[in-house]
Amino acid sequence: MTGWMVVAVVAVVAVVLLAGLAVVVARRRRRPDPAAAPAGDAGPEGTRRDLRAVAPRPGTAVSGVLPRDLAAPPGGLALLQLSSQFCADCRASRAVLTDVASEHHGVTVREVDVAMRPELVRLLGIRRTPTTLVADPSGVELARIVGVPRRADLLEALAPYRRTG
Repeated sequence: MTGWMVVAVVAVVAVVLLAGLAVVVARRRRRPDPAAAPAGDAGPEGTRRDLRAVAPRPGTAVSGVLPRDLAAPPGGLALLQLSSQFCADCRASRAVLTDVASEHHGVTVREVDVAMRPELVRLLGIRRTPTTLVADPSGVELARIVGVPRRADLLEALAPYRRTG
């Protein structure tokens, strides 16, 4: 019986070591290779190479960071929600954003899955989902709301930038 116990312990240790090795290999494969993108090649807009450093304060131009598909349409504002697939608060936030946008002409909702655009998340300094950015057509971040926005807070953030009439 002692011999079988030794064999079982060795088998368990081998399985644990192989699982750990598989995790290390998988993590290394996910890391982007900095040498893969040639320096000076901006790449098509909206790709990882299109991104530039971001100023940390809202209201500072980030037009080099926000690709055209995320900026607001001409004359409007964009509510850019950074969310994740399994985030319950993100679904609640999406409901508030679409409700407000449906009542205000020129306000559109754009959603970015943080798993699909990690470079954007890193450059924008997103620490939690959901995070909502109010952006103008040139990609300037006008306001930032972390967590599920209250309707009143969102309307207050939009008020200075919306045209009346």
